[in-house]
Amino acid sequence: MSNETKNKTAADTVAENVQAIGQAVADNAATVEDVAQAAAVVGAASAKPSTTAKPKAKAKTEADTGASALKAVGLAACKRHGLAQVWVTSDGQSFPQEGDAKEHAKNLPSKETLKVTTK
Repeated sequence: MSNETKNKTAADTVAENVQAIGQAVADNAATVEDVAQAAAVVGAASAKPSTTAKPKAKAKTEADTGASALKAVGLAACKRHGLAQVWVTSDGQSFPQEGDAKEHAKNLPSKETLKVTTK
């Protein structure tokens, strides 16, 4: 862990994440509504699985939108911090290390993380 990371407060990290999300919104990568919808979709995906064998087309479209919004947040974080990959949690926070993302996700309704790479 770098000294820069050690010396950051939680408020600094949150402020950077909020700024990265704001930049993604400004770049038309995703709207706040898209990010909120993505969080809801990812949260619903981890809920009890459906008993039907085939998902509805509408649900697939919502899942695609949710994943793309979280991917946009991850790409913005990669660009801002010069990283090749990040892990994004269902609440839209980006982490450079998978373990940190999984630890954060433990406190969320959806425990899933999304790996986003720049390549």
